[in-house]
Amino acid sequence: MLDRDGVINEAVRDGYVTSPDMVRLLPGAADAIAGLNEAGYGVIVISNQRCVGKGLITQTVLNTITTRLQNLIYEHSGGVVERFYYCTHLLSDNCPCRKPKPGLIMAAQKDYGFDPAQTYLVGDSLTDMQAARAAGCPNIFVRTGIDAHILENNQAPACKPDHVARDLADAVDFVLTKAG
Repeated sequence: MLDRDGVINEAVRDGYVTSPDMVRLLPGAADAIAGLNEAGYGVIVISNQRCVGKGLITQTVLNTITTRLQNLIYEHSGGVVERFYYCTHLLSDNCPCRKPKPGLIMAAQKDYGFDPAQTYLVGDSLTDMQAARAAGCPNIFVRTGIDAHILENNQAPACKPDHVARDLADAVDFVLTKAG
């Protein structure tokens, strides 16, 4: 499982990806997804997108952004993301699917039947690590997102990652080496 912004595509500091034109793949991300596909792994995205709840974009625009991202990944590498799970709720909604709660992971587990203990979540934020831990998933923190500074400044994170990688390609190399 992968987070979206800061893992696959560039995150927008203090903002949100609010149009398809803002989607920019991170270097190596599409090839990493294709590598997972070639090794027989399905790829699922788990992402908070409260920009919908805030009224900054509609669900239709979020769907268009998702389609753009899927197309860019496929056009670049032939890689495929099987499904995107989004929480569009606000923090104040106290939604069980909003990371750091594990609801999105549990929904994906119900749909796909994977063993959480054998399924990595790759994310760029401490909430990703907390959600993975709450669901019983090993986690990998990538340094390509907006929370990378926490580890770089030697701050003690609220939830220590199981592994730290430079980027998605490095994370995938780790996963495939562990599996091999």
